[in-house]
Amino acid sequence: MIFCLESLKEQIQMNRSSKQVVQIPKLLQSLIALVTFRLGTHLREQTDLLRLGVRRHSRYCLREIQYIGDEYVQSELVRQGYGRAMSITFSTAGGVGEEQDEEINVGLGDIFYFLRNLHEGRNDWQRSFQLLPLLIRSTEVQIEEEGANEEIDAQMKNNGYNGEIFYYANEAKEATLNRFIHRLRI
Repeated sequence: MIFCLESLKEQIQMNRSSKQVVQIPKLLQSLIALVTFRLGTHLREQTDLLRLGVRRHSRYCLREIQYIGDEYVQSELVRQGYGRAMSITFSTAGGVGEEQDEEINVGLGDIFYFLRNLHEGRNDWQRSFQLLPLLIRSTEVQIEEEGANEEIDAQMKNNGYNGEIFYYANEAKEATLNRFIHRLRI
């Protein structure tokens, strides 16, 4: 399964097209279901490790789809629950999330960049699109329903992963509060 997901991610990267992928019936829905699949109670560690790998690689595929997608792709991702799926990656309450600093960091970064793109639009070497305010609100609702705002608050105290978790938690919080400030980047 992991090999198939790696292959899918590579095909998305090589073709630089996510629109074709989202038009495959049930593919986005399946990837999001795999990302949001809850791990067991750690009684079967080997099985949980395999499930964690499937979740991680499904998330990588979704990230690539989002990363190169246009307005249509962004709207399909939101419609299928991308905000909810990404929220689970940094959710640690009750042991339902990844609980590993690297995965928490990546999840916070993913949600921050996604929201930033929706807030500002995108006009770089990737597919350009204007800001998408309706998608922002839908994504924020998904994040809230998953309880991820509280998780972001909790991660704001986490200095793990060389301080990057703290940084991305603050950036994600700022983006979810719709107070993104345009900054000059050096």
